[in-house]
Amino acid sequence: MPKVLVHATLALVSCGGGRDVIPESHDVRGAPAAADSGSAATGGYAYVARRPLGAVALAEARGLDEAIAFHVVDHLADALAACAEGLTRQGKLVVGAARIAAEIAPDGAPRGLALKVAPGGSVAANAILCLITPFKLTTFPLAREGQGPRGIAIEATWGPDVIGPPPPSGANPE
Repeated sequence: MPKVLVHATLALVSCGGGRDVIPESHDVRGAPAAADSGSAATGGYAYVARRPLGAVALAEARGLDEAIAFHVVDHLADALAACAEGLTRQGKLVVGAARIAAEIAPDGAPRGLALKVAPGGSVAANAILCLITPFKLTTFPLAREGQGPRGIAIEATWGPDVIGPPPPSGANPE
């Protein structure tokens, strides 16, 4: 087999199947020092908010002030944590992950959501209840006059022991 054909075949075979609808982003901004909430930037994300049963990470923020984007991530992490606790009590929390990317309309409403959820009906149910619904209910500041397009992409993971057990009462999360 000719060498060029072998390389072309290997390149095609090694290409993965599915790909996110949202193009890969490398928009990384400096992160603040760790906050009292136990948040810190890690893993190439601009910001990560960790909670006992999950974490929400800022993958990209376009046209949004850094403080607003970080606040949204903390808000979603809090909503995810509260929901996950409720699902744990009901025995319905499963290990899962999801990605949400959306435009932010001039009126502050998220629109044009691109969703990617790990496989499984229970995972999808957890994602809708604990992440997607709180995201859809989030409002952003109104766009400023002449401001360009705005958007945000977040990734989340949740489940029993995904993040590890919470620190002992009164312990510093860092």
